Amino acid sequence: MLPGMPNRASGVMWDRLVEEAAPGARARGGLSLQAIVDTAIAIADVDGLDAVSIRRVAAVLEVRPMSLYTHIASKDELLALMADELIGTLLVEQPLPDDWREALTVHARKMFLMCVSHPWLLALFTRRPRPGPNAARQAKQAARALEGLPLPAEERWKVLGIVNDYVIGNALRVATTGTARDLVEALTAADRAARPELDALTAFEDSRLADETFGLGLRVVLDGVERRFLSGPR
Repeated sequence: MLPGMPNRASGVMWDRLVEEAAPGARARGGLSLQAIVDTAIAIADVDGLDAVSIRRVAAVLEVRPMSLYTHIASKDELLALMADELIGTLLVEQPLPDDWREALTVHARKMFLMCVSHPWLLALFTRRPRPGPNAARQAKQAARALEGLPLPAEERWKVLGIVNDYVIGNALRVATTGTARDLVEALTAADRAARPELDALTAFEDSRLADETFGLGLRVVLDGVERRFLSGPR
C-alpha cells in the first residue's frame, strides 16, 4: 500500500469477487475487482510477475492507485487473487472420465496449458500465495479423478504428485530454458556447414515442445504408475 493511504477494502477477498458478480451488483467507482485481477494477469503475461504493481495496474486501468485499495488490501492479496483465478481454469465443467488414466490425462493437459500460457505463475507458486476457493475446488476434482484407482487414499495422492511433477517439469523447461533453435541460429554459417547434423537439434526441440510429445511422455508416466502401483508386489 502507498504510504499514508487508508485501506478501504473490507471482508474476505474471495467474497468480494462473488459479491461483485451477483446480479444487480455495481462496481464501486466504475472499477471492479475482477477488472483489477484480469489486468494484473495481462501485465504479468506480457512483462512478467515483477512488472505487476498497484501503480502499473492503475495506470493501465486509467485510475488513481488509491482507487484500487477500495477493492484490494495489498499487493499480496492481488497476487493470491491472480493465482486463484488461473487455478480456476483447471476446473472441468463436464464430469471427469471414469477411467483413472483418462481423468488424469485431462487434469495434466489442463495444468500444462495453464502453466505454459502463464509461465510467471510457477514463480508465484514459490511464494505460497494464500489458497482460495478455486484451489479447494480443484483439489476436490483431483480427488474425484483418482477415484478409479484401486489404491489407498495416501497412494492415490502420491500418484497425483508424480503426474504433477511431470507436468510442472515440462512447463518449467518451456518457460525458462533456451531452445535448441536458439543455439543453432547462434552458430556461424561455417560452423553449420561443418556440422550439418546440428540442424537436427531444431527439429528435435520442435518435437519436444509439440503437444504430441507431451502426450507421449504423459503416457509413459502413467504406464509407469500402472506397473508400479497396480501390477504385482510393491
